[in-house]
Amino acid sequence: MIAQPWVEKYKPQKIRDLVGNNKAIAKITEWLQEWPKSISRNRRALMLYGPSGVGKTITVYTIARELGFEISEINASVKRSKKRMSELLRISTMTWTLTSERGRRVLVDELAGLSGKSDRGAASSLNEHIKNTRVPIILVTNDVTDSKIRPLKKICTLIEFEPFEPSEVTAILKRICRKEKLTFDESGLELIATHSRGDIRAAINDLQTIARTGTNISKKAILELIRSRDHTIDISEVLDRIFYAESWNKAVFAANQSDVYPDELLRWVSNNIPIVFTDINQQVKAFDLLSKASIFASRISRTQNWRLLPYSKELMCITGSIIGGTPTPNRANYRFPEWIRQMGFSRGVRQKRASIGQIISPIVHMSAKKAYKEYLIVLKALLKNPHTRSTFITELELTEDLIQFILKD
Repeated sequence: MIAQPWVEKYKPQKIRDLVGNNKAIAKITEWLQEWPKSISRNRRALMLYGPSGVGKTITVYTIARELGFEISEINASVKRSKKRMSELLRISTMTWTLTSERGRRVLVDELAGLSGKSDRGAASSLNEHIKNTRVPIILVTNDVTDSKIRPLKKICTLIEFEPFEPSEVTAILKRICRKEKLTFDESGLELIATHSRGDIRAAINDLQTIARTGTNISKKAILELIRSRDHTIDISEVLDRIFYAESWNKAVFAANQSDVYPDELLRWVSNNIPIVFTDINQQVKAFDLLSKASIFASRISRTQNWRLLPYSKELMCITGSIIGGTPTPNRANYRFPEWIRQMGFSRGVRQKRASIGQIISPIVHMSAKKAYKEYLIVLKALLKNPHTRSTFITELELTEDLIQFILKD
């Protein structure tokens, strides 16, 4: 039922498979091969920049794989304290690996995710480790003008990635169509390429979306897809189009038109299956599929691997044709998921608990959730003690809002 995302299926395996940005590819390859001799003016890291979808990250992985390097990736968009970022960088930059032919190369992706106070000095920690690293570091960002990363630019060699030319995107789409044995109009592929504005990921995803409908890759089909994105549909209509879809492909198409977050959509579908499908056997099949969708959703949350999103989203598109049954003939009055309601009421409390947990997690070497739960009583004691209160607040940079929350919780 679930097709592998084509952006994964057809990602480059060799340097020769990389398309576009030839100068950038050559510079990265040369810099990696010659490091540390390639270091100039004490610039011990590369900073790759350019718009989303132009191949920055996949280029690093492809070159590293062919040259025999291991990539140790740190995602900067995941909020980290200075101590946690320092720990990750120390392990990655000051040690060698025995599992690759030529050692380790560190990739710090989504650099724009560094966000001031929430990262509590993570950017400065990265700056310090670049100056002392024993292995090459490659930073990736969409926006090189961001003030948060300005200090890093001074110690990095900058390499720009430009959007793909429409002709380059079209060539890639043609190759995929031939491998998938799809019939296509070249004008349709050119329209996808033009509409993608140089984002190859977006272009390939559009191609796969059209291919799922079973139609020819034509200009007409592409125009219909583009028009469908000009508006989103509300949750009731989304559920109607999923549950009562004539085919699974149409249900997936409806889910992709929704602006509801995937985890919320899963809750809506789960909460309303018993209303739409009254047969117990149908419900069993439906919840079995949803349980698999939940596994993928959990893995995405844990690893931040958003390439798994299509698997999760497609599994939650429960239709009668998929579970071998028929929904109730009359459109249901859908129930609002109680979980979403409760989460909305408690969002402020959860955010404060998470913030405190993230602050002490690196100190006690536990997850943020467990650290907060097990050390709340200690935090209160330290705040109530006049001899430790001031030092404790200063060291952890606690705001007055968090202090009051700890004392009351």
